[in-house]
Amino acid sequence: MNISTTTGLVQGVGQAHAKTILLGEHTVVHGTPAIALPLPALPVRAVARVLTSGETPLAAPDGQFRFSAGDTPAPAGTLSGPRVAVEEALRRWGLADARVDILVDCDIPLARGLGSSAACAGAAVRAVADLYGRVLDEGTLYDLVQCGEQVEHGRASGIDASTVLAAGPIRFHEGRTRPLAIDMDAALIIADTGVPGSTQRAVAGVRRVLEADPARARRLLDRAGELIAAAEDQLATGRAEELGATMSRFQELLAELGVSTPHIDTLVSAAREAGAFGAKLTGAGLGGCVLALTTPAAADTVGAALRHAGAAQTWTVTTGSLAADVPIRLDSGIGTHA
Repeated sequence: MNISTTTGLVQGVGQAHAKTILLGEHTVVHGTPAIALPLPALPVRAVARVLTSGETPLAAPDGQFRFSAGDTPAPAGTLSGPRVAVEEALRRWGLADARVDILVDCDIPLARGLGSSAACAGAAVRAVADLYGRVLDEGTLYDLVQCGEQVEHGRASGIDASTVLAAGPIRFHEGRTRPLAIDMDAALIIADTGVPGSTQRAVAGVRRVLEADPARARRLLDRAGELIAAAEDQLATGRAEELGATMSRFQELLAELGVSTPHIDTLVSAAREAGAFGAKLTGAGLGGCVLALTTPAAADTVGAALRHAGAAQTWTVTTGSLAADVPIRLDSGIGTHA
């Protein structure tokens, strides 16, 4: 907890960050592992303070959002994952009667499969814990963020809640994580399609596809597990070209599950034609982002090709920076609030 130098008020602060899924989106909900990467240079910062009796929160500055939690009725239609997570934390701490104001500054584009809702919830819970001097262990923080994710996305696997709080790449399987080693000199280009995704709609659609034909479902999930295992080995042994091919094969599987779109397919093809080893959607699909793997030397060329093909913006991150707080590069002049 600290005293704000501008307001003189006691406040708590918290932070989380974006994520991207390398392989395993959707199939992770149905029992396969997944590989996910934190993006610490796309952060979320939250500041929490106690609301006094009768106090009305101020409007949020441009590019930020504000919400109240605790003993404050939520306006109709405004119950969000971050608010649910914070209120569950207050309830567990015996502070259900508290009134808390939380200001969130999010650098993650919203509804793009980069974990914005989980990161906002994680940063907000950390800020409230800091405000009240509560110690948060990793398991409790994960559980609280998951409470919010179930509201935001329905049947949430937990991979977002894990990765937006993680310090490095992880393997996620049935709620358990372990760190992953990466020994690879490559670059990942993240391309924003400019189209918001809908996790609930995509997850429901995949479930319908799998339930309609159990034999086909088993084949697809077995294939997904094989590709994810191969990718884990390729990451650890520096076989970037093979990893790119694995990513492209996983994109074919995601298309068969019905979560790709013509625009995503166009961006995937553009990345491949520009020299990427492979490319796929990342996150729920039906919009969101595309992830391409290439050499560091070809990153600018692949990024330019993706923007020329219709990407709203792109980011570049080297595989060597994934376990450290090394800034990623924003490759277009478009702001990150979307």
